[in-house]
Amino acid sequence: TFPAEVLLNSMMIHGRNVLQAVVRDITERKQLQQELERQAHLDYLTGLHNRGYFMHLAETEVARAVRYSSHLSMMMMDVDNFKQVNDTHGHKAGDLVLKKFAEACHDTLREVDIIGRVGGEEFAVLLPETDIDEAMEVAQRLRQEIASIKVGIDHGLPLRFTISIGVSSLSPNRENLAVLLSLADKALYLAKSSGKNRVARNAED
Repeated sequence: TFPAEVLLNSMMIHGRNVLQAVVRDITERKQLQQELERQAHLDYLTGLHNRGYFMHLAETEVARAVRYSSHLSMMMMDVDNFKQVNDTHGHKAGDLVLKKFAEACHDTLREVDIIGRVGGEEFAVLLPETDIDEAMEVAQRLRQEIASIKVGIDHGLPLRFTISIGVSSLSPNRENLAVLLSLADKALYLAKSSGKNRVARNAED
């Protein structure tokens, strides 16, 4: 099977009404269309969902979780001292750090988890069917994985980097994406202000 474009033309031949069909294989056109759609949804550097598409997917997942009373958690993550990485080692090294971070997310998280780059060095992960305690375990595992990464650079020793993570969870009094993101962002600030390379949750979670 293949995608096709079919043109039909009715005509008379020797007094009989017949249909002429022209079938054109449009596989290449469809592949190009799919690739353009894919690129429109992805961050060009990391290959993760861009902010707009992440928010779209997250809104859908939050609505589903509220409807079925399912657990759902959010992680907000920020690469520690990222400006210093760029200033000291250059933007090429900074780009490598972000790519390595994205790879670690793919390797550590589940396929159902939704990952997005929502800012320069800020990322968000939506964890379906995951309560706050499980999300904290996932966050700690990802933080430890990131801390073990060595990024090869052109000059000097391999570069290491860390992340801080804030975690929030869906509950009856916070059943929309904006609140979930805001609480995760506050928890991220707490992780940052506590010394970085940490995972934090809100006091009410």
